[in-house]
Amino acid sequence: MSDRSAAGVGPNVVLVVMDDLGYGDLGCMGNTILRTPRIDSVAADGITLRHMYAASAVCTPSRAALLTGRYPQRVGLPRVLNPRDGTGLSAWEYTLPEMLRDAGYRTAMFGKWHLGCRPEHYPTRHGFDEYAGLLYSNDMHPVELFDGEKISTADVDQAALTRAYTDQAVDFIERHAGQPFFVYLAHTMPHIPLHVGDEFAGRSAGGRYGDVVESLDHHIGRLLDRLDDLGLADDTLVVITSDNGPWFEGSTGGLRGTKLHTYEGGIRVPFVARWPGRIPAGAVSDEPVCLFDLLPTLAGLAGAAVPQDRPIDGIDMSAVLTGGPIPRPRPLFFFHWWTLNAVRSGPWKLHLDRFPRDPNRAQGRELPQLFNLELDPAETYDLRHGHPDVLEHLTSMATRFEAEIAGQRLAAEARAAGRATAR
Repeated sequence: MSDRSAAGVGPNVVLVVMDDLGYGDLGCMGNTILRTPRIDSVAADGITLRHMYAASAVCTPSRAALLTGRYPQRVGLPRVLNPRDGTGLSAWEYTLPEMLRDAGYRTAMFGKWHLGCRPEHYPTRHGFDEYAGLLYSNDMHPVELFDGEKISTADVDQAALTRAYTDQAVDFIERHAGQPFFVYLAHTMPHIPLHVGDEFAGRSAGGRYGDVVESLDHHIGRLLDRLDDLGLADDTLVVITSDNGPWFEGSTGGLRGTKLHTYEGGIRVPFVARWPGRIPAGAVSDEPVCLFDLLPTLAGLAGAAVPQDRPIDGIDMSAVLTGGPIPRPRPLFFFHWWTLNAVRSGPWKLHLDRFPRDPNRAQGRELPQLFNLELDPAETYDLRHGHPDVLEHLTSMATRFEAEIAGQRLAAEARAAGRATAR
């Protein structure tokens, strides 16, 4: 344990989130085609959470949940935003970077935001001292690179983004090495269209997608090396994950479904974390957790306050990060837009709806579906007929939670209508 940890000072935090990286795309998750030795080293030196979930199978709601600790339906961002939308992250939300900044951290984000592109939605309005990157996905136009709140270029070389984001993160860390810092490194890749620097083109056995992932691994390694050079490794919690499952390429590790789906392949994401002296090396956990658990977890580690005036769906999973059990088991709910698709509780997962629906088949023919994920992680065999008690229990939980979200939505719409009338 470092002197800083022994003194009770919270860790620096480097949170790396890839865009559409699959659950099975890393060597430490069993991939034998793509080479990811630097990310694998984080798993070897720390912990792998094998049942980490994104709160959504698509990017905007997943990222909204990550930064607020709340289901994206509570945040009012249940779908993917595009540059024409006037909506975005509300100023009322209390975000992870705001929380850490209030606790004395310097905060920076480099990469993809995708939580609104009007000035009131910019990262610098939601807790980040510094920002550089794209405001939305790299397949949405116009593709414009921002520095702070201004466009730095509309002629973006996407092949250079992974290196550029890493350079900016390293520079920020060097400038703030003497005080607590939070870096949110939200890589644009491997979201399509795929772009990669010349030094990685054609090098992977996994084609262009593999080139991109191996490039990401290399540049994450550069950041890890700089933490070592600066003597900051023992004082820094490094987290590496993805916002949802893979899209047209990439591996789900044998899980059913992909991005867009609330089957495991769309919502279960790779997650490794390292904090020398605090997280045991080579640890593995199968506790079901969610990316929105990071907000209360980091609050506890940093001595920050979690807001009490709103529902916070995440829980402090610091015990899980050190190899222990989850302190308070709870169900996890998965939506497509406003429709509740699935609920997981313990080993059981119940599917009540799905996206996309097949208009040529009766939805009721297949649903509901009940799976035991401990026995059948690929969600292959429906067990609802043999476990009516489990089916009833999960259905009841899902019905109550969907009603809670629907009531919150109606109340929010009524408040918005009242404000419009007042104007």
